[in-house]
Amino acid sequence: MECRVTVKLRLQNITASDPIRGWVAAELYDILADGVTVGTIQLRLGQTDHIRFYGGHVGYLIEPEYRGHGYASAGLTALRPIACGRGFDILWITCRPDNIASRRTLEKAGAVYVETLDVPLGSDLYARGDLQMRRYRLVL
Repeated sequence: MECRVTVKLRLQNITASDPIRGWVAAELYDILADGVTVGTIQLRLGQTDHIRFYGGHVGYLIEPEYRGHGYASAGLTALRPIACGRGFDILWITCRPDNIASRRTLEKAGAVYVETLDVPLGSDLYARGDLQMRRYRLVL
């Protein structure tokens, strides 16, 4: 039997959009478990093709010492009502094909795999070495 963890989110900062770089506004939240920050989760607020197909509406990072406890999927669950409040009914979330932990996190949170896409040449993702992205849909 799997134990579900519960986390709280605390707004850390809000980033303005940067149209020149093609970046959208975003909200960054600390993921708190029993009052301890175990990671962060970001909600990207735009609806660009780059976000929907490659970058995703959500990014998360769990600190190494807290990985493997379900905090990322719990963070996604906690983010759902916030995203709904920002007008979302679907979140597109992406990860690298070789990121097995992130794939499991997304599936555990209820996201459905849609496709794997080649990242466009010249994008920030491609420049950092992300050549493909798996694309998931999370219906809110």
